[in-house]
Amino acid sequence: MSVTEEIKSRLDIVDVVSETVNLRKSGRSYAGFCPFHSNTRTPAFYVFPETQTWHCFGACAEGGDLFSYVMKREGLDFKEALRVLAQKAGVSLDEAAPSDKAQKAVEDRLGDLLRAAAEYFHQLLLHAPQAEVARQYVAKRQLSSETLAYFQIGFALDSWDQCRTHFNAQGYDDHDLLDAGLLTENPDKGTRYDRFRNRLMIPIRDGNGRIVGFGARTLDPDGQPKYLNSPQTRLFDKSNLLFGLDAAKRSIREARQAVIVEGYMDVMQAWQAGFRNVVAQMGTALTQEQLGQLKRLTKQFVLALDADAAGAKATMRSLQVARETLDRELDVRFDAQNLVRYEGRLQADIRIVTLPEGNDPDKIIREDPTQWPKLLAKARPVVEYVIAVLTQDLDMGDAKGKTAVAQQIVPLIEDIQDPVERDHYWQRLAQALRVDERALRQVRRPERQRPPAEHSNTRKSVPPPPEPPAEGELPETAVLGIRSTTTQKKEAFFLSQGLHHPRALTHVNQLLHQANQPVVGTGDFTATEDRALWQHMSQWIHRGSFVTVQDLCDSLDLPLLDRVQYLQSLAPTLDANLDRLADQLVLAVLDWRIEKVRQLRTDLQRFVADAKLQGDPDSYQEYLARLQELSVTKKRLDQAKNGMSATSRRRAEDAALGRY
Repeated sequence: MSVTEEIKSRLDIVDVVSETVNLRKSGRSYAGFCPFHSNTRTPAFYVFPETQTWHCFGACAEGGDLFSYVMKREGLDFKEALRVLAQKAGVSLDEAAPSDKAQKAVEDRLGDLLRAAAEYFHQLLLHAPQAEVARQYVAKRQLSSETLAYFQIGFALDSWDQCRTHFNAQGYDDHDLLDAGLLTENPDKGTRYDRFRNRLMIPIRDGNGRIVGFGARTLDPDGQPKYLNSPQTRLFDKSNLLFGLDAAKRSIREARQAVIVEGYMDVMQAWQAGFRNVVAQMGTALTQEQLGQLKRLTKQFVLALDADAAGAKATMRSLQVARETLDRELDVRFDAQNLVRYEGRLQADIRIVTLPEGNDPDKIIREDPTQWPKLLAKARPVVEYVIAVLTQDLDMGDAKGKTAVAQQIVPLIEDIQDPVERDHYWQRLAQALRVDERALRQVRRPERQRPPAEHSNTRKSVPPPPEPPAEGELPETAVLGIRSTTTQKKEAFFLSQGLHHPRALTHVNQLLHQANQPVVGTGDFTATEDRALWQHMSQWIHRGSFVTVQDLCDSLDLPLLDRVQYLQSLAPTLDANLDRLADQLVLAVLDWRIEKVRQLRTDLQRFVADAKLQGDPDSYQEYLARLQELSVTKKRLDQAKNGMSATSRRRAEDAALGRY
């Protein structure tokens, strides 16, 4: 039995969901109000004990298994949810290699040290006479005692060895302090000294609230750099961190929007004013890893850029330039190209709002908090923003100037994956430049330059994510709530064949696209581990560099490795010919999609009746609308299956006659 199976055998989804949702018995299932959206009249959230799954039939239309529920509720990835549920179930995860255990022990010790350091600095801010300048500074920034305590703001003494001496006395040696980023070493002189001196100390936490480093602002008017972050450590990698995420998760989920700002003070001031869906990007160019963390909570991101960061015309000429500050670690880059790509890859909505010149979120919120939501309401899509900025003062009589602008914007439009959206921006750009749209479509992309090496924030290359779903795809989780082990077996068989013949999966997606059906996505799979595995498989396939299944396994951790081993043990390939195998796999996909839609329709029909009896017209109309949508989806699936069946028969006949 795999780790995930053992966890599921020990935990009942009804018990886990009941910890946060008040459930009542409803036939063979349990009903309650969805914890992920506003729903207070007719319960639309259902838990199915028979298959240990859940589904919301209301506004969010999401669902899954035990793991997916905890992942969504807590904003965790699969690996993190595994740890949480394993501990809850009393299942050991000690299957890790000895080296992994040793690494975890080191990280735990560093985590303990950083927690102790945060408390040490915080107490200095509150009580040390030397911290008076820091207390005056936070008072000037109008940070309340509640805010200081919540974020555990502290002060580092103006000393070369006070921190070192204090923690040496606590049993931490210099190597611990160096690994935690609290000491700096001069290799030429062999000297070691405190990294942070006479600075306001801001603990930086990961999404789970674990302190991983510090951001430190100088309190010396002539001190440089203005901000000093912890160095890269085992725990601190600023390309993977968002300041304030641990405090913002719940609010982001409730607001269905994450606001991304540039500075620590911006986040704290917003939090203090009650705007708690705000995070900061740690001074780096926004990364896909950072957005990926937010994607677990929402699909809409708003970048609130300082007026001097990306709004100035000079910075927009290259679309990837650094804001000059006193601290090279805090160069803020606006990379429109990547933002557009992130939108497609993550199926997200990324918008930009430019703040009034000379203002930042901190100042705006302090002076007039009511202006903040008004500014956010003016946020524009990335391409719309770039078109507006680059054409704002453009001389429409300057043909070369128009060409230069077009060469910068055309690549952004070409990278948009939704055809309707892409066509919209072709028209929008043509209008803005006052040129014929057909001429724009002939503009050649300029040579792409790799960003300078010094701006790279990742330690290793990250493979591209799976291809986004085709136009018209069902919502990721709109096909869950299944109570058919047959369907789950089909999903497992599909994955097993994909492991043996990955090239067949490319054929599958091509055939689905030709049939006006969405490509295979994570929402096609019921089990969370299969969703996670499919994400890895998609990356593996689209990379195009695979040789054996070992290439995939090299990127996996337990328990996904266990899942791969099980899937490889399933029945052999249906047909050695890739085209005919792809035909059969497409039919399997269409079959399970039809079954899932059929089950959803059955459930919704019952909910329609319940809403009518309870006098809830809003839910009644919502359920009816969803029933109609599912009827259309079912009709399209049936048509696709009939067409695919005919194609498969012709291929089989050709093969039998030796024509294939």
